[in-house]
Amino acid sequence: MVFFFSKVFINSINAFYNWILGLSIGAIIASGAFVAPVIFRASNFGVELDLAQSGILMTAIFLKLNALLLFVAFIIAVYEIFSLRLSSHTRIQKAILFVSGGISVVCILLFALYYTPFILESQELGTIATSEFNAMHKQSEFVFNVLFFALSINLIYRNLVRM
Repeated sequence: MVFFFSKVFINSINAFYNWILGLSIGAIIASGAFVAPVIFRASNFGVELDLAQSGILMTAIFLKLNALLLFVAFIIAVYEIFSLRLSSHTRIQKAILFVSGGISVVCILLFALYYTPFILESQELGTIATSEFNAMHKQSEFVFNVLFFALSINLIYRNLVRM
């Protein structure tokens, strides 16, 4: 039982959490900034894909990303709840970290469980060229950007307050 409260164990958990945050940020950057432009501009690379085909490919990528992000949401929720109670940060530091973690979890749940199913259903029904779809897609992009910034704030601030 002493092992669970040892400095080595706590530092290992903190390192794993930082790694998970960094991995998530990297996955978001890779999918949004690197993969999406290539898929939606495939004709620049000699591959002819229409918008619907590009969307299907992008959705397949986001489904895999969602699996990672849902796991990350669970890790964030558990870690931040324990950290709120057990960490030695000041009250304001705890609040900033807890709020950024909470925003991250909410954004992940919205993106994975609300926007992605809507986009999948729209693709199946062939209604991707509607104003409703465009509005939902813009909202999902906004949520994705908020998620990126919330995870980044959590990772950067967490490491700044450790110094």
